[in-house]
Amino acid sequence: MRGNVRKDLALMAARSAKPTKFLSRVPGVYPYSVVPGGVKDPDDLRYAALRDYVVRRHYAHFDYSHAHLVRASEAREVYLSYRVRDAVFWTRRKIRLHRGELLLTDGKITARARCGNQISDTAKPEVSNEEPAEDVFDQPVAALEPGPSFPARPLFAPPDLPGGGPRPPQLFASFLFPYVPVSVPLPSGVCRSNDEIIAGHCSPKRKKPVVPEPSTMVLAGFGLALILWRYRRIARPVAA
Repeated sequence: MRGNVRKDLALMAARSAKPTKFLSRVPGVYPYSVVPGGVKDPDDLRYAALRDYVVRRHYAHFDYSHAHLVRASEAREVYLSYRVRDAVFWTRRKIRLHRGELLLTDGKITARARCGNQISDTAKPEVSNEEPAEDVFDQPVAALEPGPSFPARPLFAPPDLPGGGPRPPQLFASFLFPYVPVSVPLPSGVCRSNDEIIAGHCSPKRKKPVVPEPSTMVLAGFGLALILWRYRRIARPVAA
């Protein structure tokens, strides 16, 4: 029984162990390339120089009419140019050039066809503190691992609220503008609703006299009668 338990634990540990990740590489694309992806012929380099000002500046003195591809006859060490963002530098130390490597040359300027990096037998003053290690130039660019995939939510999915219904997507946000009264001028020949047309012209209607209500008239008459009675009482002569 103890042997079986140990065997089961060993199997569980082997299943739960994470597999080793291998870093995949993009074939044909090398880091610090002056021309990413390299060139196949002089016309390919000419096209790269037209669309990339860094390549055009680095190959300003290159003779495209006499350019051709050759193979390195032997392995040797040379100084190598490399690109960091929008600038091109040269290595401080020599880099090994392999035998049989494909090169592009015009008789004076020679470059690696796989990356567009020029080579030189003499040191150049344009150096950088970001110079990579020698083995980095021969390793293709690492492929980016895909990120975690998230489930795509449908456009008409109901919200995560109780009692919510599906709502269509809105292209524009809704705005509430404050009410601003705007008077629109009337066109010529059109009168307002409370005017009348007399001899072809608009004239305001005559307002009817306001007739007081009966209750108002009763109160006014009662007040006048009370004033008159009061006056007659005061003006009556006193008997001797």
